[in-house]
Amino acid sequence: MTRQQPNAAQISMEEGNIDALYLRISQDDEKEGESNSIANQRALLMGYAKKNHLKNIRVFVDDGISGATLKRGGIEELIALVEADKVRTVIVKDLSRLGRNYIEMGQLTEIVFPQHNVRLIAVNDGVDSALGDDDFTPFRNIMNEWYLKDLSRKLRSAQRAKSAQGYAIGQPPLGYMRDPENPKRWVIDEEGAVVVRMIYAMRLQGTSVTDIAAKLKHRRVLTPSAYAAHKGYNKRKISVNGAYFWDHPIVRSILSNRAYLGDVVNFRTYSRSYKLKQRLENPEENWDVHRGVHDPIISRPSWEAVQRTFGDTKYRKPKYVEKNMLSGYLFCADCGARLNYKYTHDNPENEYFSCRNKRARNGLCATTHHIRVDTVTELVTNHLRRTLHFADVFEDEFVKIVVDEHYKKILLTQRKNQHDLAEAKARDKEIDRLYEKIYEDQALGRLPEERFMKLAARYDEEQGLLRQRIRHLKKVVQEEKEHEMNTDGFLALARHYSADFAELTPEMLREFIDKIVVHHRQKEQGVMQQRVEIYYKLIGHFKVPPFDKKQTERLQVSFGRIRDVVAIAA
Repeated sequence: MTRQQPNAAQISMEEGNIDALYLRISQDDEKEGESNSIANQRALLMGYAKKNHLKNIRVFVDDGISGATLKRGGIEELIALVEADKVRTVIVKDLSRLGRNYIEMGQLTEIVFPQHNVRLIAVNDGVDSALGDDDFTPFRNIMNEWYLKDLSRKLRSAQRAKSAQGYAIGQPPLGYMRDPENPKRWVIDEEGAVVVRMIYAMRLQGTSVTDIAAKLKHRRVLTPSAYAAHKGYNKRKISVNGAYFWDHPIVRSILSNRAYLGDVVNFRTYSRSYKLKQRLENPEENWDVHRGVHDPIISRPSWEAVQRTFGDTKYRKPKYVEKNMLSGYLFCADCGARLNYKYTHDNPENEYFSCRNKRARNGLCATTHHIRVDTVTELVTNHLRRTLHFADVFEDEFVKIVVDEHYKKILLTQRKNQHDLAEAKARDKEIDRLYEKIYEDQALGRLPEERFMKLAARYDEEQGLLRQRIRHLKKVVQEEKEHEMNTDGFLALARHYSADFAELTPEMLREFIDKIVVHHRQKEQGVMQQRVEIYYKLIGHFKVPPFDKKQTERLQVSFGRIRDVVAIAA
C-alpha cells in the first residue's frame, strides 16, 4: 500500500492540545526483560516527542496491568480527555501497549480516535494515522489478542504440568519463600513463620479473629502483602490503609490455609476466560491436593484443632439476612465509613447500626457511632415530615435557606478540593519536565545510566501515586458538581407526597435521602445526646426553622420526643 507524507493541514490541531504518551506493562511483559519496562518506554517516547518537536507532553501510565481490557486507570483517563477533545496525539511504543483486545482496540483506533481527530503513533510498529489508513493495523490487533490467548493457553498447560509434579502454583503465603536452589519449591521463611505461629497460638488460646487482627496491628506487624514487598518476594499491592492493616479476612485466611501443614492445594479458584479477571470458587472435587510436599509450619493436630474452633462457633451467619431499608444510607461522622446493619443473635429484634471500622478494630475510627434502627427511622421520618411541611407552607423562605446553605458548603469544600487538585496537577506536570531534563542529561552524557534509572524509577513511583490522588480528587469534585442543589426539582418531587405520610418507605428513601451522617453519643449538659445530620438529594443538608406560633408549639412536642429517644438510645 502506498502512503503519502502528511501535510500541515492534516496534522495541525488546536493550540494547547495534549500530546499524550501512553505507557503500559503487565506482569507477563516484565518477564521479557528491560525492553518493555516503563522506564524504557518513557525514554523511547520522550525521545520521539523531542525529536518531532512535540511540546505539550502528558504521560499516562498503567503499571503491572494486563492489556486484555481497557478498564485501566491510565487509559480510562486518557480516553476521557480524548472524548473531551483535549488530545491531539497519542503515542505508544507499539499497538500492544494500548491493548490486546481486538474488539476494544478496533473501537478505539477506528472509531473513537478518528471521531475526535486524534493522531495515533505506534513508534515500533511504524503506525502513524496522519499518513493515512494502515490496512495492516487490524491484523496487528488480531495478532496481539492471539498472543494473549496463546499465552493464556500455554500458562494453563504449564500450571497443570507443574501441579501434576506436586509443585505449588502461585505465590508463597506468609511464612514461606521460594527455595533459592529450586524456585518451584517452597521453604520456610523463619521471620514470617514466627508471625504465623503466633496467630495460631493466639487462636488456640481462645482469642477471637478480630482480636488477633487488633493485636497484630497494635504491635505494628507487617501484613502479608507488606511483608512480601519488604522482603522483595513479589510486587503485591499494599492496602491503601497501610502496611499494618490487619483485618478479619487476612487472619481468617491464614488460619484456614492448608499450606501451613506442608500440603499443596492448587486450582481452588478458576476464571471462565483469559479476558475475565474475576476468580470463581472451584468445587473441592476439582482441587489438586498433594500432602506433605514442603516442611510444615503448623502441626496437623494444631491445625485441625484451630479448624474446630470455627466449627464450634455458637452463632452461624444465616445464609440470607434481609437488610434494613436504611442500609447504605448511614455514614460515620469521624471516619466516613458506612455504618453496618447488625442485630443481636439472641434477640433479633434488637437492630442497630455501627461503624464498620470501629468493629474491625483497624484503628481508623475510635468510636462505634452506634444507633438503634427504630431511633434513626423515627428521626428520618419526623425530619422528612417537617421538611415537606415547611417547603409546602413557606416555599420562598425554603428556597432562600437552601441556597444560602449550599453556597456555604461550596466555600468550605469545593474551593479546597479544587485547590488540592490544581496543586496535584501542577506537580504532575513538573515531574514530566524533570523527567525530560534527566533524559536529556543522560543522552548528553551528563548523567550516568545507573543514576538516570534510579531517578526515573523514583519519578515513576511518585507520579503513579500522584495520578491516583488526581483521579480521586477529580471524582470528588465531579460528585460535588453532580450534587449541586436544585430546589425546583425538590419542590416538584415534594408535591407528590403528603407531609402527613403514614410511614417511611424504601421508595421515599430513594427519592429524597442522599446520606445520613451519624455522630458518636456524648454528654451535653449532663444529658446523653447524639447528633444526626440528614442530607437530601437536590438540596443537601437542611435545618427546619421554627414555624409560626401555633405550628412552633406543635413542633416543640415532636422535637422534645426526638431528643428523648436519642438520649435513651444505648
